[in-house]
Amino acid sequence: MLQIEQKTAGSGITVLELNGRLALGRESQRLEDLVKKLRSEGASRIVLDMAGVDYMDSAGLGILTTCFATLKNAGGALRVAGAAGRPRELLRFTHLDTIIPIDSNVEQAACKLVGGAA
Repeated sequence: MLQIEQKTAGSGITVLELNGRLALGRESQRLEDLVKKLRSEGASRIVLDMAGVDYMDSAGLGILTTCFATLKNAGGALRVAGAAGRPRELLRFTHLDTIIPIDSNVEQAACKLVGGAA
């Protein structure tokens, strides 16, 4: 099960705190739907706080990729923060870490979004 909590990091940055499993299923699909909804409401800079994600599969990778593309194609930006363990290994193994920016924590990701770093 994936829990998603929406927060604000200031300067128009939305933080989505994820806890649980980012895997095949309706719960994880909510993340993709939420990012699309936020984008349609004007959000352009989002940090996915994955410190609480303990499991991710290929469907989760697909959802992350779609979220990243949704924002990038609309002129926005998405960064991942706090990914560790299996999720971090999958991002590295699939080379998605070379496409989707990954930071150690939310503060670091938010600073880079404010500074305009990709």
